[in-house]
Amino acid sequence: MIKYIKKYIIIFFLVLICLTGCSFKGTDNKTIEDKTNEEIHYIEECIFTLVNRYAKEEYIVDNYLDWKIIKEDAEKINNSIDTIILDLEEVKVSNDDLINFRNEVNNLNIGISNEDEREFLERCSYLYSMLPTILERYSQNKNEINIMKLKSLVLSSFVQANFLDWTRAKESVKLADDKYKEMMDDIDYMKEYDYNLNKVYVLLEEYKNVIDSEQPSLARIKYINFIDKI
Repeated sequence: MIKYIKKYIIIFFLVLICLTGCSFKGTDNKTIEDKTNEEIHYIEECIFTLVNRYAKEEYIVDNYLDWKIIKEDAEKINNSIDTIILDLEEVKVSNDDLINFRNEVNNLNIGISNEDEREFLERCSYLYSMLPTILERYSQNKNEINIMKLKSLVLSSFVQANFLDWTRAKESVKLADDKYKEMMDDIDYMKEYDYNLNKVYVLLEEYKNVIDSEQPSLARIKYINFIDKI
């Protein structure tokens, strides 16, 4: 019995070593570009959490915005920004870009601290617009960059429509429409995303129609549909 127990213990440790070795190997294979891409998409997720929860009125408590909850969600960006800046330096993103990026995170925090609804949303939109620009500095994945640029234009249009700035909202959604047509003319994009083309077209057209007809409540719904499903 003791002999069998020792045998199983040895087998257990051999398996554990193999699994640990595989884990380390996978970590070693991850490049700094891979890590930075993950961090960029983490910030993207944080920004859309802020804006989408706002659009879904999840921050409304007793008919007022609960800025405490908003600050808690924004804190995820604050907690990660130092590490992300260091990694962006390593992939040779310029100091000017990094300074502007950090400043815009600070501006978002100021807007939230001032409990200024418009500044909060506009800073979210502008911070997001910086992500594809930064990604473009070191990444060769133009499809990923263009998708983020398209989402940025839709986000910008939503923020403008939310405050009934219909002229600018229509200009932004027109730019989004132009960007999508440009992407459809790109052979590489067509190869990678041909399964998704019709869905994106329908979602963008639905959103564009409610902006053109100046319907703020529907704009929220169509914006959320677009961002969630693209």
